[in-house]
Amino acid sequence: MPQEKKKPQVPDTIIKVGRQGAIYQQKTYQILERTYGSTHEDSEEYEEIIVDRSAAEIIDQINKRVKSPYYSLYCGIAAILFLFIYYPLSIVLAVATYVVYRADVKRKTTPLFYEFSDDYSEKKFHDGIESFSNLAVTKNSWRLKSKVAVGDWKRNAGSNSALIRHRSKIGKQSPNLLKTNVEVWGVDAGSIKLYLLPDRFFVFQDGIYSAISYSEVQASLQDLEYVEQESLPSDATVIGKTWKYVRRDGGADRRFNNNRQLPIVRYGVVAFSSPNFTAYLIVSSLGIASSFTQSFSKILASSSTGTKSLPLSDSQFQAASLETDHSLEHLEPLRKAASQGSELTTSQIAQLLGVSTSFITKNPVSFDYEGFRFVRSGRSGRQISWKVEYL
Repeated sequence: MPQEKKKPQVPDTIIKVGRQGAIYQQKTYQILERTYGSTHEDSEEYEEIIVDRSAAEIIDQINKRVKSPYYSLYCGIAAILFLFIYYPLSIVLAVATYVVYRADVKRKTTPLFYEFSDDYSEKKFHDGIESFSNLAVTKNSWRLKSKVAVGDWKRNAGSNSALIRHRSKIGKQSPNLLKTNVEVWGVDAGSIKLYLLPDRFFVFQDGIYSAISYSEVQASLQDLEYVEQESLPSDATVIGKTWKYVRRDGGADRRFNNNRQLPIVRYGVVAFSSPNFTAYLIVSSLGIASSFTQSFSKILASSSTGTKSLPLSDSQFQAASLETDHSLEHLEPLRKAASQGSELTTSQIAQLLGVSTSFITKNPVSFDYEGFRFVRSGRSGRQISWKVEYL
C-alpha cells in the first residue's frame, strides 16, 4: 500500500534566481485519482506536483494569508471574560489561546525557498547584503515621513520647514509572516519595512506586501542641512551652530530663558524609488550614505541591463538567448524554435513573452502572440510543450 502523504496548509514556494531573472514555482498536492471495481476505505493520498506561478500570484497569496484573521484573538477575549466569571476555565482558555496562536502563525506564514542558478546571481545578492551591512554602521538613521512648512522661523532655530521622522533600524531582519532560507537585510522603520531578497525588493506597508523588481528600483542621494535638537550622532558632519530661538541677525533671542545653542549638521538622505513607490532614509553619516548609494546603484544597474528571458534547460534555447543583442532579443529564441521546428515549455514561453503561465495554459489548442502561433504538441515532463510557428 502506498505511503500516505499529508496535504500541507501552505504550499512550499520555490524561487529560482538566475542571471536573467527568476522562476516562481510551488509544490502543491492533488488527490491521487483511483478507480477500481471494489469499495476502498483507505484515507486519501496526495501526489506532489510542481506548478509554475508568477511573482504577482505569489504576492497575492502572501497577502491573503497575512490579512487572514487571528482566531486566537477570540480565544484571548474569552479568556479575559471568564477571568472574572470562572477562573479555572479562564486558565484553560489562556492555554488554548497560545496553542491557537501558534497554529495561526503557521497558517499565515509563507515559506520562500531560494535557489541560485549561477554564481553571478548569488554574488549579486551577497553584494547587496554587504552594501546594507556597510550602511548599518552609521550611528543613527530615520525614515523621513513628511516635511511641513514653518511660519515662525524665529522660534524654530531659523528653519523655514520641519521634518517628521521615525527612528529606523538597518540590519538583519525577520520579515513579518515570511520564512526564507536566506539571510534577509533591510530597513525597519515602524509602519514601513524594506527587505532585500534575491528576486525582488519587498516592501511591507499598511499590513500588506508589495514586491518591486530591482530593474525598477533606483537609489539616489541628497544632502540635508538639519538643526539637530536631539542627541547628536557621533558620525554626523557639523557645519555650524544656531540658537533654538534666534534673532534676525542670528544671535540669541534674550526673551527666552531656556534658549540654547543647537548644532547644524549635514545628513545624507537615501531615496529608494520606483514608478509606484518612494521611501526616504535619513542617514547620520553623509559619507556612509554616499558609499552605500554608489555601491547599491551599481547592483541595481546590473539588474536593469539583464534580459527578460530566464536560464533554460534546453541548450539550443540558451544559446539563442545569449547570442542576440538588439531591442527584440527576447523573441530570438522563438524565431529559432520556429525555424528549427523545436518545441518550448509553458514556463519558457511565459518568461519570453512576459505573461503568466495561466494565460498560456487556458488556451486549449493554440494561440497567437507577438507574430507567432503556439500549438500544443504534448508534454515535456510536468509541463505542456508547444510548437512554435510563424504567422
